Amino acid sequence: MNGVEPAAPAPGPARPERTGPLTWVQQEWLPEQPDDRIASHEDNLFRELETVPLEFGQVRRAVCEVLARHEILRSRVVGLGAEAHQVVDAVDPGCDLVLATAPLDGWEEAVAAARATSFRLSLQWPLKLLAGTEAGRVSRIAVVVDHWAADGLGILALLDDLTAAVGAAARGEVWTPVGPAEQPIDLALWESATPAGAEHLERSVAYWRQQFERLRQELGDHGPALPDEPPPGRAPLLFPGCTMTSVRVAEAAEVVADRLRVPVSAVYLAAFGTAIGHVEQVGTVGAFILSANRLTPAALRSVRNAVRAAPVVLAVAPPGGFAETVASAAAQQLHGLRYANTDHRLVGAAAEEVLGGLRDSGAASAIFNFMPETALRGDRLPPLVRDAPLDVVEPMPVRGTAAVRMFMVTMRQGRVIMTSRWREDTSWRKFAEPMMRHIAALVLYEADPGAGPPPVFGG
Repeated sequence: MNGVEPAAPAPGPARPERTGPLTWVQQEWLPEQPDDRIASHEDNLFRELETVPLEFGQVRRAVCEVLARHEILRSRVVGLGAEAHQVVDAVDPGCDLVLATAPLDGWEEAVAAARATSFRLSLQWPLKLLAGTEAGRVSRIAVVVDHWAADGLGILALLDDLTAAVGAAARGEVWTPVGPAEQPIDLALWESATPAGAEHLERSVAYWRQQFERLRQELGDHGPALPDEPPPGRAPLLFPGCTMTSVRVAEAAEVVADRLRVPVSAVYLAAFGTAIGHVEQVGTVGAFILSANRLTPAALRSVRNAVRAAPVVLAVAPPGGFAETVASAAAQQLHGLRYANTDHRLVGAAAEEVLGGLRDSGAASAIFNFMPETALRGDRLPPLVRDAPLDVVEPMPVRGTAAVRMFMVTMRQGRVIMTSRWREDTSWRKFAEPMMRHIAALVLYEADPGAGPPPVFGG
């Protein structure tokens, strides 16, 4: 974060309502030093809602009702490493530490400052709310949540509840939430303290190991390409990126998905895996799908981070074999959703044991993320995307932090936005644009095979 780092906020209430362990997902997402997060704002989640003009007291009451429903929004992290656990504070007086007002004539500046919050997770709740006021009444609310506490679906659950609670306040009614919401402490206790949780962990780790062993066998004598050795004293490695926006590819992917009766995300995953295979010159690739593991209605209504990676192992599609790879990708996505929720320390140890040096190679480490339109409610289409030239690969601003190799597919208003990120010492610095073009060409060809010859990587 540029500029002077703000002073740490005052601690929350001294008497917690509840304490408990962290979920497996929280353990993985927790920074090693949760109070030293200079750039955490890069991952903060943001949503904004508008309402009929309300008194601030009405908004505060609605916010308190939402805070009472979702413990993660009033939780702090105490301890580090194996000693880390969560402490859930009472709604009052903590509510007044996260809810502030800002005049609408300075709204954009106030929102930008809120979004740049570097949360101190042991001292403050992972939430910041701004009530936009004009003539003493609130008509806009901005929501900022630290990504440790919530994922893209979790913040939608928060947005839905806050919208409903504010709407009830405007009508002078009592807000009645729809069904129970899963609490992170309850999930953590199920994971770590019940026979069912232990059985699930055993099955999920076995699945991960099976995937690693299959990949190891298929890769045979393949050796990972070693990155260039950085010169002594050089600055930290950066993460470039490139992107392509396309209506044609979005429509073609839907055609393929409908024909094969699979989720459209499987089409992009299969094309991504095939592009990796061409770059790494292997016939099988391993990647990780990011999955929000929400299998029950209570989990869908929960504000928490549920994103875990799950392994997929895909054959690189030969000419005429793309449909089979898509079907395999769809099946593994289904398994991944079931087995993503596991202890990252155990699967990390399994990966180290089975894959060894291949664990960090381009053939075994890339991350795939798919964000459908439904997961982006409340996000306006940014001008950068709205005005982007279609079917053109463009560079993205360089970031200081990101995954070593990552491909993200976002569906927005009838178009697909495909984005690659990579660490600058990987081979993707040379192949990112050809990979992006090949992914698009594969999808377009599969939708209409009679339109021309099969695509050739780099052609």
